[in-house]
Amino acid sequence: MAMTLRVSGLQMFVGSDVGENERRIMAGIERAAGDCVDILLTPEGSLSGYRADFDREEVAAAVERVRAAAANVRVGLALGTCYKEVEDDQEYCYNQVRLYTPEGECLGFHAKILRCSSLNHPGTGEMRDFVEGRLRTFDWRGIRLGVLICNDLWATPGFTTMPNPYLPWKLKQMGAQLLLHAVNSGGDLRHRPFHQSSTELWARVLQIPIVHVNAAAEDRPVNAPSGVTRADGTSVVAAPERGEQYFTCEVPVGE
Repeated sequence: MAMTLRVSGLQMFVGSDVGENERRIMAGIERAAGDCVDILLTPEGSLSGYRADFDREEVAAAVERVRAAAANVRVGLALGTCYKEVEDDQEYCYNQVRLYTPEGECLGFHAKILRCSSLNHPGTGEMRDFVEGRLRTFDWRGIRLGVLICNDLWATPGFTTMPNPYLPWKLKQMGAQLLLHAVNSGGDLRHRPFHQSSTELWARVLQIPIVHVNAAAEDRPVNAPSGVTRADGTSVVAAPERGEQYFTCEVPVGE
């Protein structure tokens, strides 16, 4: 049965200042509340900064404030942040999207699986900095959501030394009806055609819509547009490619 999910995306500047990142996300939550959205999606690493050398307690406290603010205005949140989990007195650093209901309940997180590393030095970069996540789906009031982070969808040439696990296809096999894609892909425009066509092709082949939000760059356009791609691979929303942007869209699911 066809359903509709009202989704907002926040293309925002992402830096290493957690307080400044938090301020930008809080402003996005206010806008999403005014638009009565179901879920606000933020970019990869949007709260912590796209890095592993952050203070665990500072980020954990900021996550809680953002969660509480979204719950206060009944906005669901797909929050891109790096996060350090403590398990059996051991600290593990993940690159996550944390999913919260409008009531503030944490449904869990997706942690980046297809982490980037140098072709000349496999196993370095993100493969060294972040623990590999586990693929799963999330039940959002009868809609099955899949979440991916940046290279999880693309397996970009030049940045991928792991075998391509075709994660979008696997999510479809697991019953996903909508993909949320948090991105922080930089500004090298040589990758733009590959990123865009990959998103369009996965949406069309899988017959499920994809909501994608990139981090903004101050001095250049993004190399992967933020917006919403329909299940037929066409764009229903394409945010401006420069600077901070915000969009809201009614996304049909299960057509």
